[in-house]
Amino acid sequence: MPANSYGIIVEGDYDAAVYRAVIGRLASHDVYVKALSCGGRTNLMRKFPGLLRALEREIDGSPVDMAVVIRDADGKNPEEVEAQMQATIQGRQYPFRLGVHLHAVRNALESWLLADPNAISAVVQKRTGRRVTRSRSNDAPEDRLDAKETFRKLLIEHGVSSTPLVYSEIAREVDRSVLSQACPRFRVFGELVDC
Repeated sequence: MPANSYGIIVEGDYDAAVYRAVIGRLASHDVYVKALSCGGRTNLMRKFPGLLRALEREIDGSPVDMAVVIRDADGKNPEEVEAQMQATIQGRQYPFRLGVHLHAVRNALESWLLADPNAISAVVQKRTGRRVTRSRSNDAPEDRLDAKETFRKLLIEHGVSSTPLVYSEIAREVDRSVLSQACPRFRVFGELVDC
């Protein structure tokens, strides 16, 4: 049985906006997503075990179906980052029907948004009437260590402010098949939450 509710613990507000949109797109039906932002990677690593406890009472005093802790790997091996996260909660029990899942994006969340220039262009065009003129880079988006800076610069160059709302709008426009092909870690995430 698929999840009807997710509790996600993320680094910040931009992440929360994108992952809410992405999970909504991945789900085959309407789902509830509660996002808890930690104010950065260091805070996430320190706070997430306690925040998981908060998700145990999220829906009328009952737990969400699935808890997902998500962070950027920032150039580190994502599997090692996930193992470090797992070690933090080793031996703890949580009542989530579909468990606690840990996910590290290879470098930065923005690499996923950069993977589909048509999604960026659609949002920029709605907001400014202008199309994004930069073509897709031949680089694999997840290999970019500068994804966050590149993405924000692209928005600014086209007259769009970098806000959680804009990130969310672009995430809702992203073509899942384009993103799956360009970003292997997105495929892993999609399999994780598409129960």
